[in-house]
Amino acid sequence: MKVYSVWLLLMLCAGLSVPVAAQPFPVDTLVKTGSLTKRINLVFVPDGYKEAEMPLFVSRAKQALHSMLAQSPFQEYQQYFNAFAIKVPSVESGSTHPRMAPDCGATPAFAASTYFNSTFDVGSIHRLLVPQRTAALGMVLAQSFPTYDQVFVLVNSSEYGGSGGQFATFSANNNASEIAIHEIGHSFAGLSDEYWAGSQYARETANMTQTTDPAKVRWAPWMGTNAVGIYPHVDHPEWQKPHQSCKMQFLDMPFCSVCKEAFVERIHTLVSPLQACSPTTFTISNPSQDLSFALTLLPPNPNTLKVTWTRDGKVFARDTAATTVALAQVPSGMHTVRAVVVDTTGLTRQASHVIQHSYTVDWTITRTVAGVSMTSATAVYEVETYPNPVSDVLTLNYQLPRVAPVTVTVYDAAGRKVKTIRYNRQAAGRYQYQLRSEELGISQAGIYTLLLDVDGIPITRQLVKQ
Repeated sequence: MKVYSVWLLLMLCAGLSVPVAAQPFPVDTLVKTGSLTKRINLVFVPDGYKEAEMPLFVSRAKQALHSMLAQSPFQEYQQYFNAFAIKVPSVESGSTHPRMAPDCGATPAFAASTYFNSTFDVGSIHRLLVPQRTAALGMVLAQSFPTYDQVFVLVNSSEYGGSGGQFATFSANNNASEIAIHEIGHSFAGLSDEYWAGSQYARETANMTQTTDPAKVRWAPWMGTNAVGIYPHVDHPEWQKPHQSCKMQFLDMPFCSVCKEAFVERIHTLVSPLQACSPTTFTISNPSQDLSFALTLLPPNPNTLKVTWTRDGKVFARDTAATTVALAQVPSGMHTVRAVVVDTTGLTRQASHVIQHSYTVDWTITRTVAGVSMTSATAVYEVETYPNPVSDVLTLNYQLPRVAPVTVTVYDAAGRKVKTIRYNRQAAGRYQYQLRSEELGISQAGIYTLLLDVDGIPITRQLVKQ
């Protein structure tokens, strides 16, 4: 989700002020498990740390990161994350405390000159700590680390505070690591607080609903497991939550099963466990040579990846990253060897998980009298969806490398199917459709998943409906 260029365009179109330029700042690598394009890139940014305090900032960022990666579900998917720290110095240490909120206590007000002007008391809630100069933050990211996926703003204040939103913000309080992990629940997984934060934050999310029917509630597959149930918010009992002691309510508690699932589904939208395949193309003439196939996989810990190998639709191998096919078993003509990778983790029970997050490679083998040639194609077809967020009309572009039937299915945030559009077998070529939100079943605001099924190969895109 390399979102900066779109974000900046929206800022400019809205007539909002954006810094003309920002210098690139030094970037420290905290953890690197793989390529920036094949990992989730976490970026920590300081506010209220002077130049001489950069080592302190980096140390605190490492502490929060290591705490996060030691907890489920990040622990299982550690290898899916890179992490970096951008060293942006402020003129002064600390954070601004307007002391305007009714719960701010008796400490005197203080205004700190910091790079992103992080401020307590936002929304008349003292602990609500938010960077005010978001345009400056966006520019720093664009200049110093544009390939970010999730940003943490670490504020140099010992007072308890934080916020979610686009940037997960947390103070250097004694509970800093736990605050950061709670806030990433909002920013990364779209989770709601499971304490009552106020009517302005009440909405349908993975862990908040007004549904009370156990068979229809968003987390129905988890009902009765790991203390998951339907629990009303005491202050507003028309809103329900799935657990009584989740990290989205209390620090120093684990995430409940429902919230872990939201993280796992989000992780899979950004990183494929199928990293590469081989061979890509070759031609052979030796009739005794075996055909060898291999996948480069990124397994969780423990490894819950399952692999199914088929030749012309018939299974011939399972749960191996490499296999061979004897050339003698391949008659003249065209044939397909397919590998399908699915993460069968027990951390998600979402009905659409297997459909939305199957990863496929096809090898097309052509045998003639002269010999054998082969090409491969992963399921990363050329697919575009825009604009995103969607208002009234979504443009869907895709290109087919071969004749294939195509089905477009839309799922809501709970994994429920809301609409299916089928196209007959289509010839190889480029296709473009203008689909109104009503046609897609996304008339309500929220997060949806569009699944494009090309002859059994799924390609997914996340949609946000305004």
